[in-house]
Amino acid sequence: MTSRQKKILLTIIAIGLVYFIIFFFPNNTGARDERMLGSLSHDEAITYPYVLHMLAPSQNIHELWGHLIIYGDYHYGYPFYFISMLVVLPVKLIYGTQFLSHTQLNLLLLRQFVSVLPMIIAAGLLAFLMTRFHHWFRSIGLFLFLLSIQAVVRQNQVWWHPDALTLLAAVLTLFFLDLDRLKFSRYFYLAAFTCGLAAAIKLLGFFFFITIPVYLLVALAKHYLTFKKAVVSGALFVLIIVTTIILTNPFLFYQTQREQLIRIQNEKSVELATGYTHDNPTYYQKGPLWWKWTLETWYAPVPFLLFLAASNIAGCFWGSHKFTNRILFSWMVPYSIYLLYFVAPKPDHYWLPVMLPLFACAFNLIDIFGQADQHIPNENRNKIILRWVMTTAVIFIVGFQFIQNLSGDYIIYLGNLFQELKLRH
Repeated sequence: MTSRQKKILLTIIAIGLVYFIIFFFPNNTGARDERMLGSLSHDEAITYPYVLHMLAPSQNIHELWGHLIIYGDYHYGYPFYFISMLVVLPVKLIYGTQFLSHTQLNLLLLRQFVSVLPMIIAAGLLAFLMTRFHHWFRSIGLFLFLLSIQAVVRQNQVWWHPDALTLLAAVLTLFFLDLDRLKFSRYFYLAAFTCGLAAAIKLLGFFFFITIPVYLLVALAKHYLTFKKAVVSGALFVLIIVTTIILTNPFLFYQTQREQLIRIQNEKSVELATGYTHDNPTYYQKGPLWWKWTLETWYAPVPFLLFLAASNIAGCFWGSHKFTNRILFSWMVPYSIYLLYFVAPKPDHYWLPVMLPLFACAFNLIDIFGQADQHIPNENRNKIILRWVMTTAVIFIVGFQFIQNLSGDYIIYLGNLFQELKLRH
């Protein structure tokens, strides 16, 4: 990395640290005991006991193995629970038998290190992919813009969930594919590993089913590898995914647990396709129109989302990040189609794996038309004017949405910061 890139990286790390600390305050509320946790957080109250089960005292090695491996909640893969267990393990080691009385501390650590930290890293990786940390304004501006998305801010508060880990695994897959650039180096197989992790945690990795075949076909068309090599590389990619899923979910070696996993996932598939039986069926209509409220409330107005989509498509044909934009496009389109037309519930966090890469395309048009401070000898005056107009327009559009994000973030933050007051009224 150049000196400028290193300075930008250090600045982004510093900003990420401040961002991480900011969420310490709301995340240190709402879980003084398990009763309060159950009153204020439905999902956390369900998943938290499974982590306690993994850390329960054991009489022998067989019981210890059973507690650690047979965790029981197969809605989410073992990596989520294993990482969560490791995060709170120091509290267990320090407080011993008093571990159970430190619910708030445990939830604080889980929220910060399983939700907030992976989100920050994912945003940093996307900012690097789209800027390579060559430009101060674009690099830092894009990083802050991604972290200001209201769905991101909402996810980062009082919300310990596997979505941030799954998002990070998906972004790492995109990151390694971008680094590989059709060379089929170690980065290609690292992408297979992180794709396997995304599948192992929450099945998200399976939605690279378009990206990887297209990646191989492009390499074939450009004669970067032979047909035999393409088949072998593709087979190795799949093998690594399968191996990763199995090895990171050791309960799969037990038939009864595999059967329980299949049963739970079948039930979850029905819920995703039809919605929850206790709610009004009209809530679960499918199609873009029925997602409009969720997308506009937690991400951005439809015109801005269309601007981002146009920026990504333009970036696929022009500018210095065509390869990156094409990788992002191949990932976002199939997953978006799945959410729009096959998923009945409408939670905002389902869209994070699409929206963060999409929002990362915000400055594409500046890249395509060149930076406003760029000087090219004997350049046509009209091109200079066009470059300045386009740069100013993009900064204005993105800046306006950034301000809108912050105004919503402020309300979300305060609401969670004082959430314990809800119990008094």
